[in-house]
Amino acid sequence: MKGFKVALLVGFSFVCYNANAVVSEEQQQWVEQAFSDLNSNNDGTKVLWQYSQQTVMPDMTRIEQFNASLPETERWSLVSENGDTPGKKRLTEYRERQQDLHEDKDETSYELAFSDLIDLSTLVFVGEDDNNMSFTFTPNIDELDNNSLAGVLYLDKTSKHLRKILIRNTDEINPAFSVTLTKFELELSFDVFEGLVMPAHTSTTIMGTAAIFKSLDSVQTFTYSDYKILNNPQT
Repeated sequence: MKGFKVALLVGFSFVCYNANAVVSEEQQQWVEQAFSDLNSNNDGTKVLWQYSQQTVMPDMTRIEQFNASLPETERWSLVSENGDTPGKKRLTEYRERQQDLHEDKDETSYELAFSDLIDLSTLVFVGEDDNNMSFTFTPNIDELDNNSLAGVLYLDKTSKHLRKILIRNTDEINPAFSVTLTKFELELSFDVFEGLVMPAHTSTTIMGTAAIFKSLDSVQTFTYSDYKILNNPQT
């Protein structure tokens, strides 16, 4: 599926904390299978989805709908901005923007499988509570210094499906010349929709500066709802 913006809020806390232990072969398989299922559910060649996306930024709350059965340039539609229904002019601007994004896709977009966010070989079992199992991992984000990042993921204890991924920085990050990030937090949470595990909420928090004086502080969240499968998943 194409359309999700991997866009995190972090509190690294475990209800039941055990001494770090190397992940067992069975636990490794659980995590790998959870990511395999998630990536398959997001594969537009296997499952076509329709869903709503709410984006919240400091100065804008936007609701959009996605329909994978439509031509690529028509899959996104604008429902509202700051609670207002868009007028004809705004809808025209929105459609033109979608066209531009499609034309620039090969040069400007970077589609990332959820499993690509982490180095699965670095999993460490942390502990479990009544509902979840927790694992730490080393993030794998090309644009950032992964030595300055720490991650944790949660699996549902019963179903073994992925519940949450949390990543945050442990030191300042310099992703580009004259850019310094003092805070980077990424949270991705998942839930079951139409019997399949899919993203439910993502958030990113960034604080830093560019060229010393320009603030890069930003908080952005995405909430996904109203999922509907438009075709039968291939088995």
